[in-house]
Amino acid sequence: MRSDKALWKIVMDIYKQAYKEASPSADLDVLIKTGKVKKDNWFMDYYLPETEYKRIVESRLKKNKVTPLERNKIMMDIYLGAGPSCVKKSDRL
Repeated sequence: MRSDKALWKIVMDIYKQAYKEASPSADLDVLIKTGKVKKDNWFMDYYLPETEYKRIVESRLKKNKVTPLERNKIMMDIYLGAGPSCVKKSDRL
């Protein structure tokens, strides 16, 4: 099993690609450097359809040849973390 640090790199790779493909598109490194990620619910400003998000996640997991246990840890971080919203602003209550 890879270290938590190695798994976190995979999570960040997934987030970076997700924000790149989100609407509006964003560079996660820039968001981190500018401090935008410190604001409450900042990730809700970005939309990525669930199917696209899943495609990105699955492609990165396959690319990194993760084990089932590693997959579970990564999935927990991804879906409980600060990824782009899968619900458009106009569809929110």
